[in-house]
Amino acid sequence: MDLIVLREAFEEPEESYGLLQALLDEVGRGERGETALIFPCSRHVGVTRMDTRRPGFGRAVRAAEALGFPVLERRSGGGPIAANPSTLTFALFYPVEDLRRGIYDRYAEGTELVAAALGRAGVEAEPGEVEGEFCPGAYSVRAGGPRGVKLAGLSQRVTRRAARLEGIILVSGTKELAEVLERFYAQLGAPFRRGSVGDAGGAGVPDVMLALEREVRSRYGAVGSRLDRKTLEEARSHVGEYRVATGGRI
Repeated sequence: MDLIVLREAFEEPEESYGLLQALLDEVGRGERGETALIFPCSRHVGVTRMDTRRPGFGRAVRAAEALGFPVLERRSGGGPIAANPSTLTFALFYPVEDLRRGIYDRYAEGTELVAAALGRAGVEAEPGEVEGEFCPGAYSVRAGGPRGVKLAGLSQRVTRRAARLEGIILVSGTKELAEVLERFYAQLGAPFRRGSVGDAGGAGVPDVMLALEREVRSRYGAVGSRLDRKTLEEARSHVGEYRVATGGRI
């Protein structure tokens, strides 16, 4: 497995979404094998296509933008998420032969990976749902049990030839994230508990990045790799595809 670690967040969140798509496409075309990607997030709210069709979505977009969070449509499952430079994105890319197989195994693998990495950083974490969490689902990483806090959430995108397991890890800056999520979910009329938004308990972004990098190397024998110009150019070619315009359903 190749391991790509980017130490700084992208200036624009669309660039990171473009990179996630570019790497998935390369794996699907057989130009790249299994790959892991880790980088700090840019400030944004990420939604699914289904979210964009919900009543109140236009108001939710305007509420997020008022707090300095552009809204992007992400090509994976789940519900609305929020990220900032105190949040990490990680992704695992796999070649696949049958898109119907391996989905649940990848989710289990991902939650175990994140929980173990957080443990390396001194954070007690376990796979499991959290009551009132953002992007609710069975494949979260939490602290404090079902009524505790969410530390990470995972989602997948699967194509005919490749799969991408991706997620965000909340390291710090959760007061800002809780504020935008609370406003966004309120406009959608969706349940959300502000106290469900967690953090890494004093560990910084560099600490959690290093812990995650070491866990990936230990589990997969991953070898450090760099992005080449071709991949970056392909990533930038996708940039215009993700930003949600102010408006939508009222």
